[in-house]
Amino acid sequence: MRILILYTELADYVVNNFNVFLSQNPDAKMLVIHYPVNSEAPFVFKKVTNANFLVFQSDNWSTTLDTIHQFNPNIILCSGWSNKHYLNLIKSIPNTTKRVLCFDNQWQGTIKQKILSTFSKWSFLKYFNMAWVAGEPQKEYALRLGFKEANIFRGLYPANEAVFSPIGKEKLENNQAFPKILISIARYIPQKDLPTLWKAFIKVNQSLGNTWKLYSFGQGELFNQRIENDYITHFGFVQPEQMKPYLLESGVYVLPSMYEPWGVAVHEMALCAMPLVLSDKVGAATQFLTHQNGYSFKAGNALDLEQKLSLIMNLSDEALWNMASYSYKLASSSSPSIWSETLLKIFKS
Repeated sequence: MRILILYTELADYVVNNFNVFLSQNPDAKMLVIHYPVNSEAPFVFKKVTNANFLVFQSDNWSTTLDTIHQFNPNIILCSGWSNKHYLNLIKSIPNTTKRVLCFDNQWQGTIKQKILSTFSKWSFLKYFNMAWVAGEPQKEYALRLGFKEANIFRGLYPANEAVFSPIGKEKLENNQAFPKILISIARYIPQKDLPTLWKAFIKVNQSLGNTWKLYSFGQGELFNQRIENDYITHFGFVQPEQMKPYLLESGVYVLPSMYEPWGVAVHEMALCAMPLVLSDKVGAATQFLTHQNGYSFKAGNALDLEQKLSLIMNLSDEALWNMASYSYKLASSSSPSIWSETLLKIFKS
C-alpha cells in the first residue's frame, strides 16, 4: 500500500496519525508533500518510519512530480482544493488510483459554496472518488458537493490520544478539589476572538472575588496586544509533549472562535477530562459537547460568554467533575486507531 499525502499545514496530531497507521501496517509506505511549518504553530515532529516528507515548493514542483511518479501511489489523500499543483496532479492520475478529498470546511450556505456545489460535477471535484471529512458539519458540505453518502468518511482529525488521554485518566483518578483554572489554546489571531474571552473572564472573576485563573496558550499577530491581568497568564506556544503540567492543573477549556471549521484542541481537552465552553461556531462541538459536559455561547457575544462563564465558574466541584468525566467519555469516539481503520476501509472499498 503506497499512500501519497498532499497536505497543507502539518500539525503534531496529523503526523501522529501517520505514525500510528504505519506502525500498525508495516508493509505500507507513505510520501507526504506539505507546506512549510507555520511560524505561529512551530511543531517539532518525530521521525516517522516508512514515510518520506517533502516541503511543497511551486518553483521546484517538476522535481517533486518525478518523486511522486517514482513512488507510484495507489491511494492519494489531498487536503482541500486550493492548491492548483495538487489538483493538476490528481487529474493526471489513472482512475485505478483511489483519490480522496480531505477537508474541514463547514457548509454555511454562502453564495460561493452554493455556486461550487451547483457546478462541482463539472469542476475538479469529479477527479475525486471519495471524501474524508472532520465531522457532521463537513459531511453536509460533501453531500452538497455531490459525493454519495457511502463515499463520505468522518473522523479526519483525531487528537494525539497517547499524549492527552493519560492526563485525563490521572485527573479523574485523583479528583479532589476541582482546579479553578480556565485554559485557552488558540492562535492569537482575530478569528479566535481571544480579547472577548479575556475581558469576559476578568469581569466574571472579579464578581467571584478573583477565585479563578486563566491560562492562555498560543502565539500570533495579536500576541503583543494581549490583555495583561494578575489572573491571566500568557504562555505563548508550547509543544504538546510539554503541556502535561499545565493541563493537569487546569479545569475548564474555553474556545471563543468566530469561526472554527473543526478545532482539534477541543478533542485534546476532552481527553484531558475538562468541561468545555465553546462558541457556536466551533465544528468539533458537534461531536464533543453536550449539555452534560459544558456550554455553548453565541460567537462574538460578550454577554452570552460572560453568562456561560459565570454558570460554570459557580458550579460545585462535584458537578464539574461529573462534566469532566463525561468529556472524557465523549472523547473516546475518535482516535488515531479509528483513523487508521478508516484509511484501510477507504483503500479496500
